[in-house]
Order: sequence, then C-alpha cells, then structure tokens
Amino acid sequence: MKTFLIINGSPRKDGVSSELAKQVKPYFLDCDIREYNVYDLAPAPCTDCKYCEYHDGCSNKDLDIFFEDFEEADFIAFFTPVYNNFFPAPLKAVIDRFQRYYSARFKRGANPPVKKHKKVGVVIVSGSNARSSADYMTKTLKQAFEVLNGDVCARYFIPNTDLGMYTFNVVELQKFIHQLKGLSKNPLL
Repeated sequence: MKTFLIINGSPRKDGVSSELAKQVKPYFLDCDIREYNVYDLAPAPCTDCKYCEYHDGCSNKDLDIFFEDFEEADFIAFFTPVYNNFFPAPLKAVIDRFQRYYSARFKRGANPPVKKHKKVGVVIVSGSNARSSADYMTKTLKQAFEVLNGDVCARYFIPNTDLGMYTFNVVELQKFIHQLKGLSKNPLL
C-alpha cells in the first residue's frame, strides 16, 4: 500500500488549509494516510550543529518519527497559509531540518539521500492575492525536493481568504489531485 503524508502548516484546526486537507483525503483512501500539523510538532530550529555531516539523522530527536514517515511516503502534500510572504515559522523550521538530507547527499555522498521517490504537492492559501509569494514558496520546495528525491508536480493556490472572496474550486482541486497522483499529462511547470 502506498503512503500519503499530509503536512499542515496552519495553526488553525478549522481554517482553510485544514479544510482543504480534509477535502483531499477521500481521493487517497487507497493509501495509508499519515497527517502532521507542524504546530503540534513544535519543531526545534536547525542550529547548524554539524551533527548530520557525520551521522544519519539530527542531534535534535523531536522530529525522528515525522522523518520516518517522510521517508516512507510515496505522496506528500503541504497545506499552508502565507505568513509574511513565506511559510509559517514552524513549517519553515521543518524545511530547514531537511539539512539532514542535504548533508547526507553533499557531505557523506548518499545519492539519493532519501531512497523512495516522492510525488509532492503544495496547497497555498493567502489572505491577499500574494501569487508571487506562492510562486516563491513553490520554487523553494522544488529546489529542496530536487535533492530529496521528489518531484513537486502539483500546486493549488487560493487567494483572498481574508476578504472572504475565495471559493473552493472543485476543478482546480481535482487538477491538483490528478497531478499529485501522476494521472495528469500536464504536470506543474
């Protein structure tokens, strides 16, 4: 059975990001679904301690179970609001902790540092129409997953949530799901 990892970057359990994660889950019932909210994880920041340059893993053990699930995942979907034009701080801390894999690849020669290839999608929710921020956030994940043996192949952007002018576009949601599952001939560029 394939594994689908949901990474929710929102502090709001009833917010738009959480609602979209709920809407996506039924399309992955054929998978083992594992879900994390980064605020519940409360990740310690990377301190560039150099531990991962010489050892597998991280000197901080707070994310060990999360990273086991991360490595086992076939599909990963990030659901995140835009905070000050980027990821919320706890999600940024998780992304910074990918350093364990960069060190494995570039310092210790593990290629790829994550054995299982992943299809990755990102749902970005913005209070305003911060499309350029969403583009930058997507580009950040694409660069990260080039090293992490993943392909960021799907994105769904929802602007103007603070104004109450947003709608859940079922066509866009289905497009996101098809791209993530590899069913679409038009992957994210």
